Amino acid sequence: MSSAFPRGHTAKQFRATGQASVQIGDRHYQSGPSSPASRFRNKHFEVPRNPSSAFTEREEICKQLHAHCLLSNEPNPQRQQKRFVIHGLGGSGKTQVCLKFAQDHREEFWGIFWLDASSAESLERGYLQIAEACGLEARAPIVKRWLSDLPEPWALILDNADDPRLDISPYFPVGNRGVILITTRNPGCKVHSTVGSYELGAMTTEEAVTLLLKTAGIDDLSNQSTRAAAELVVLTLGRLALAITQAGAVVRQGYCNIEEYPTLYSRRRQELLSQKVIQGREDYRYTVYTTWEVSRRMIEEMSSEVGQDALEILQIYNLEEDNDNNSFVNPVDL
Repeated sequence: MSSAFPRGHTAKQFRATGQASVQIGDRHYQSGPSSPASRFRNKHFEVPRNPSSAFTEREEICKQLHAHCLLSNEPNPQRQQKRFVIHGLGGSGKTQVCLKFAQDHREEFWGIFWLDASSAESLERGYLQIAEACGLEARAPIVKRWLSDLPEPWALILDNADDPRLDISPYFPVGNRGVILITTRNPGCKVHSTVGSYELGAMTTEEAVTLLLKTAGIDDLSNQSTRAAAELVVLTLGRLALAITQAGAVVRQGYCNIEEYPTLYSRRRQELLSQKVIQGREDYRYTVYTTWEVSRRMIEEMSSEVGQDALEILQIYNLEEDNDNNSFVNPVDL
């Protein structure tokens, strides 16, 4: 019987016992209810980092991903490639949701691969990294064809597909196999969806409060007086995940307590929203203000009338320095 495993893997079916003998590298496994081969399906887990230790579940998007992006939910062979688009503001937590999905469902996929979709160059680099990890020829078309033909379940995550000038569809492996998750600030990317899309906006108040307490280093998440004080903070910040994470870091580093944060924020908003996290900085690589600046620069580079109209609206909101109070308009407020 020909192997169902990619290069370097062999399997032999023993019909008499209903079990399979599986060789992975130099190790040999007998599959069964408690064997390593049956418990650990994943061979390649090519993701950039773990989700934040303070990750707070976004119940609705997690339900959507579970319903639409798990191949185990398919009663029949997969008829179409499953593509799901998560879109929303920068800092809303799209990347963290995908990191958590990859972690939680690792063993349901033979391979999970991650591509930085912010540019054509980064997408090409990502495919070359997959080629290196999987022992393939270092050419993106070869990797895409390999994924198209792969009989084992795989997931591909295209993160930060934000550039409206970049068509990401040529970077999808062709055919009906696999799961592709796309994160983007551009709602136009919904056109690529085959099984659904979701706008990830503000957190629920309860989710936001829990995230603030976790990032602030507060162990008792159920104390009602603490949660009430935290609620005022998260409502002030528009329940945006990145802004809440920065606020939690400010509290954890001892600049103020949760009760004092709203007053401090009203006086020093620009400074607080520009505050960089030191510990766990890879969880959220940008501040609220740098995230907003990236969006503004992308709009500036658009030559369309819509882009120019958007810039004029931003100027009305006076995103430059306000001479009256020496602060900036909070991007969360727009």
